[in-house]
Amino acid sequence: MDERSRFRACLLGGAVGDALGGAVEFMSLDAICSRFGPGGIRDYATAYGREGAITDDTQMTLFTAEGLIRGLVRERHKGITSYSSVTAAAYQRWLLTQGDSNHAGLDPLDPEPGWLYTIKELHSQRAPGLTCLSALRNARELGVPASNNSKRCGKTSHYPRRSMPR
Repeated sequence: MDERSRFRACLLGGAVGDALGGAVEFMSLDAICSRFGPGGIRDYATAYGREGAITDDTQMTLFTAEGLIRGLVRERHKGITSYSSVTAAAYQRWLLTQGDSNHAGLDPLDPEPGWLYTIKELHSQRAPGLTCLSALRNARELGVPASNNSKRCGKTSHYPRRSMPR
């Protein structure tokens, strides 16, 4: 298998796992077992209005990959790049897909939006973390570390640990 196929397989495998877990992302183990049986979820279930929907985690993974690819292309064609700023622009495009925008007026669609932004299915809110949204909304410059005082992603669960029955 060539390197490109491995990257695709990795992204696809992550998206499939995310879609499988999307319906139970915020549920406790007890609630999962109550709804799906003692073995837990074993097939796609309805999340975000459809069966097998991906979450914001896959959306962000795709925009991260797009930013890294754009950075690599820029480096190969122009001999320079800033992966942090190119990837930050990709995150700003993702923010637009969530129906939100940057407060400082950063325009991630200029000079062009790229192909990923044009996929209409990605223009759907999938419960993104408030810290992530806040950091992207308030970014003043691409590639500069976020300035916030959050100590968590906003989705951390405090459910008691319990091993999954076999």
